[in-house]
Amino acid sequence: MTETTGLAFSEKPLYEPERYSASLAENTLSMRNELYEKFKRHITLLLEQNKTRKVASRKGYLNPRSLHKYQYADNIFQKTIRSISADTTIVFLIDGSGSMSNTIDTSVGKLTYINVCTAVASAFAKANATVLKGKIPIEVFIKSAPTVHGTSLTGTKNGGMAVLSRVFTSSKRDNNYDRLLKVGTNSPIIFKSGSYDGSYTCEYAVLPALQKWIAKNVKTKKCIVFNLTDGEAYCSLGVTDYQFRSEDTKAMRMKYLRGIPNLTLMLGAEGDERKKDIYGENMLCAEEDFSGALFRAFAGFLS
Repeated sequence: MTETTGLAFSEKPLYEPERYSASLAENTLSMRNELYEKFKRHITLLLEQNKTRKVASRKGYLNPRSLHKYQYADNIFQKTIRSISADTTIVFLIDGSGSMSNTIDTSVGKLTYINVCTAVASAFAKANATVLKGKIPIEVFIKSAPTVHGTSLTGTKNGGMAVLSRVFTSSKRDNNYDRLLKVGTNSPIIFKSGSYDGSYTCEYAVLPALQKWIAKNVKTKKCIVFNLTDGEAYCSLGVTDYQFRSEDTKAMRMKYLRGIPNLTLMLGAEGDERKKDIYGENMLCAEEDFSGALFRAFAGFLS
């Protein structure tokens, strides 16, 4: 990687509806809507904590301790109320590398890997907004490893880098889960000429930045990190062009996600033992109907 001038950070390259054909855009929307129908049936489980309280009631189970009141009170029964608590933030990490433009056959037709990922995140955000009225804090980030760098961009000569870009947050009133469907595989960098930069695969090289962001911004008791990728980290970082690979992803997971519930949705690859060693046992494959397994995993994290 060589130092390049005339660069600037911009969110514009992240959203690229003109890149995809009309059929891909239509299929992505269909995938989102199909997943939404599944997700909305599962999502309330994420707020059902194992915290319950018993209250006096005029109907329900007879409370023996209240029988002495039966002559002057009707509330000699009790019922159990399950408290609803939004004490968990869900963070989506989507691989924004060039290989995510590869295609896959789905139930709604041909899609790119990143189409599937954005459909998942958008469906989840829509279910949260329409069913739970936004009770679960949701954040969606794109992971990028720009092919270029330079002092005009960062003000330093620190070399290659990994970039974490937030493309959705449920904390804003104007949060737009439909816009997520337009996210592509560009880095958030624009050239002076107006052209965009692509991306290598940085995977968990972004975790130090994510950890700092979580510490500063997440106010809930718990946080779940949901990683969506086709795997195989491949990028160069720093002034020495350190070759960041899959073993580094494993090391970063063990260091920065220790104690944080996390799972990975793997696109375009089977869940072999090597990938489970890298990403952990909580790995799902997109070739399967993963919606039920996804919510079972989330419910397990919350219990």
